[in-house]
Amino acid sequence: MIDYVDPVPPVVRFLSTYLPDIQIHGNQFSNPTYPALLVKNTGGIDYTRIQLRCRAQKDYEAMNGLIHAMNTLTRYAANISGLRVMWCGKETNPIPSEDADSNMQEAWCYMRLEHLEA
Repeated sequence: MIDYVDPVPPVVRFLSTYLPDIQIHGNQFSNPTYPALLVKNTGGIDYTRIQLRCRAQKDYEAMNGLIHAMNTLTRYAANISGLRVMWCGKETNPIPSEDADSNMQEAWCYMRLEHLEA
């Protein structure tokens, strides 16, 4: 039997290495410097659904940061240390929005992460 592993910390460490120009956060933004990306576990059974949310000063910066994170995860998820990833892909296309609390531009999506520890 394989023990469950919270995928957020390994994904945050992984993206921090691959995306050095974006501040990466796990589960909630805490004193972010923008652009900032949030990685949050949003469920799934036998896989993990993660939400990626990128905030920035400008809408296109948020969208570009999100798309870069999505593409990086899709291409290199097998390299995430601490997880045995079998597959990763997007469940939704990127969606632009504005965060009402911070008044920052935001883009978000859901990704499906299939790993043995789910």
